[in-house]
Amino acid sequence: MLFPPSYGESVLIPRFRTRPYETPSPTTHINTDVCTFTEFAMADIRTRILEAADAHISLISQMSDLEHAPFTLEQQSKYLADLKKTLTSLKTELEKLRKITSKERKGHQDLRDSFARRYAHKLTGRSEKFVSKIEKEEREYLDALHNERAAEEKERYLEDTIAETENRVAELTTQTNQYVNLKEQSEQLYKKVFDGPTPEFPEEDQMEVAVQHAKDFFAEAQSRCNSDQEAEKLMFKAEKSVARAVKFCDEALSASSWDVWGGGTVADMIERDNLSKAKSTVSQAQMLLGQAIDLQDAIGPFDTVKVAGGHTTEIFLDNPVSDYEFHKKVKETYVQMRLLHQKVQLELQAQRGRALDSKNNMEDAKAQLAAARGELEKVRREVFERVTGISCSAGTPPAYDAMDSPPALDPEEILVA
Repeated sequence: MLFPPSYGESVLIPRFRTRPYETPSPTTHINTDVCTFTEFAMADIRTRILEAADAHISLISQMSDLEHAPFTLEQQSKYLADLKKTLTSLKTELEKLRKITSKERKGHQDLRDSFARRYAHKLTGRSEKFVSKIEKEEREYLDALHNERAAEEKERYLEDTIAETENRVAELTTQTNQYVNLKEQSEQLYKKVFDGPTPEFPEEDQMEVAVQHAKDFFAEAQSRCNSDQEAEKLMFKAEKSVARAVKFCDEALSASSWDVWGGGTVADMIERDNLSKAKSTVSQAQMLLGQAIDLQDAIGPFDTVKVAGGHTTEIFLDNPVSDYEFHKKVKETYVQMRLLHQKVQLELQAQRGRALDSKNNMEDAKAQLAAARGELEKVRREVFERVTGISCSAGTPPAYDAMDSPPALDPEEILVA
């Protein structure tokens, strides 16, 4: 069986030199020239580049037209969310304004149409004061009506702007999906063309290695981030469980104090019921803490709380001495539970800090990977340009400020009547 030569291995290619139409005989002189596998690889990659040139130019051209879409979509989506939030606040304010307008309208109409009050003011010689009061009510009503109508006008403006922005977001979503699809096609084309070592273009090989290192670093950072975030969630649940256990211990301590002073069977039952709940709850918390430590060994350690307990028969056979001794055990349990809760709270805060640091590290690794991929793509485009002699620069994407988009809104201005 024949095997392909390894990368860089010399291959002897016999080349027969004979007269035309002469069949070489075993005695014919054979001159051999030495060719390396590297030369074949160079020729092969150049062939692949030339064959893919048209498809590459087409992809780059289409991507250039859509390159603005992902960034603009992100900006417009945030803008749309702000618009909707402002509209929600405005609707709440508008309801209040309508109630004020309704109240002022009723007060104005009642005063204006009150013949008895008008006549009474006339008889007492205070007609001018009555007229002044009517004018005051009318001004307040008109002010309220003006505020309501201004808010309604802004509501209509917001609704129209939201509709326009939603259409823009839908259009940008389609363009972004197209861009992502073209990006995938471009990556597949590059993978097909540049698969394996490219000794003629060492900068491409170097960037491939850099991208792989960036991928590994990002995968590690993402894994650490996921673990820290999950550990934070477990710590949060554990803190809530320990807080409940502290509450049960506090209630058990109160019942125990009552029992010492003659609370009897009822106090005993309340005491032991709460201790049982505390034991069950802290057991659940310890399980959660153990899971968190498995994910992040910097958490802990935590002391084990021994919850006070006794036999059920002691409820019916108790006495002041045994009640007092058990009360001291309950108090010790309460103190230990409080200390555990404080420790868990501190560790939760520390884990939140670690989770935030891990997230920031992951974002940095993600940015480094994106930069490495961008540099690799740039190198590969330059290789295409050198081999084909055709420029395939994608150009500069249009600036976001130049895009068609609704004007920015000031939420404070919207809410001010």
